[in-house]
Amino acid sequence: MGKMVMGYWDCPVCGNQGIAGNVMNCPACGRARGDVKFYMKGVAEDEIREAGETGGIEYLNEDQKQQFGKNPDWYCSFCNSLNKDNAAFCQNCGASRESSESNYFDQLKKRQEAEAAEKAAQPQPQATRQAKGSKKPLLIAAVVILAIIGIFTYLNGNKTQGNLTVTEIGWSRAIPVEQYQEFQEEGWNIPQGGTQTGSGQRIHHYDQVLSHYEDVEVQKSRRVLDHYETYYTYKDLGNGAFEQVENERPVYETEYYTETESRPVYVSVPRYATWYQYSIWRWTEVRTEKSTGRDHEAAWPELNLGENEREGSPRTEEYLFAVRDEKDAQTVWRLAEADWRNINAGDKLNITAKRTGADAWITDEKGNQIAPIERIQ
Repeated sequence: MGKMVMGYWDCPVCGNQGIAGNVMNCPACGRARGDVKFYMKGVAEDEIREAGETGGIEYLNEDQKQQFGKNPDWYCSFCNSLNKDNAAFCQNCGASRESSESNYFDQLKKRQEAEAAEKAAQPQPQATRQAKGSKKPLLIAAVVILAIIGIFTYLNGNKTQGNLTVTEIGWSRAIPVEQYQEFQEEGWNIPQGGTQTGSGQRIHHYDQVLSHYEDVEVQKSRRVLDHYETYYTYKDLGNGAFEQVENERPVYETEYYTETESRPVYVSVPRYATWYQYSIWRWTEVRTEKSTGRDHEAAWPELNLGENEREGSPRTEEYLFAVRDEKDAQTVWRLAEADWRNINAGDKLNITAKRTGADAWITDEKGNQIAPIERIQ
């Protein structure tokens, strides 16, 4: 057995603390050692000490060791007192040891299980503190969300400009014109409709091809056993004393070494392919014929097609009107032709749109939508 360390216990009746493990009755109240847990002074529970670290440990001398039994104290089933291993009868009530089957460790296990169950059933203080501390962030988040909702609601609200005067109307129409032209191009392939005019070999890409192997010295590392070191743990003997248990653990160091490896060496080999020159005819937009006006006489421009020309697509058209408000600010709007034909210079109208400028409409005095419009200026 290793060195023995003095244990201590606290009286569960009067609360007297730090009673030596070889004392069977509380010096303060005289109560026999009952349901207690032994501990050491200067050494925390489950503490590990390195070899030579003995500060604060109260080792027992040979005479003190004789005061402790070899086995855990046994627990009297009649008066709940702990008794020395060598006692045949309970020193507190005189009950025979034969009627008692529980020892110190049995009772310690039951108590620990009960404490764990009680702790699990109780609310966690940390969670409560976190909940209290989280009220402020939650409040800030709520304010931010409400502010965002308010801004979103405001921007998506409608704003109406009334008593606007139409200053002018306008229109434009356009037709693209394409010409069939010949182009000289080149590439790895000749597209459909192309006619080859020349060719040659060019590097298409490079392949990585194995050339040879070469030996390379590589530094590596490995963990190797250097020595064993001693450390101590402390075992509760269940009789008021603890045993210092000597343990060993391996200590490793990193060892560096070089090793020769055979590595492949690759070279870039060019791969050639045929590069073509070719001619190809395509329809290409060469101009746009336009017509405009500031009246309702919208018409498509006349097309004067030359050699190898045709009308392209798509045709485009735009119908506009300008309005001026009471502050003499002018805006220009686009709308469908059918609605545009009902607007004339000098007309008075209302325009309602989102505050962001989206989803604009010509509306009547009651806010009813008449025609959708789009602001362009």
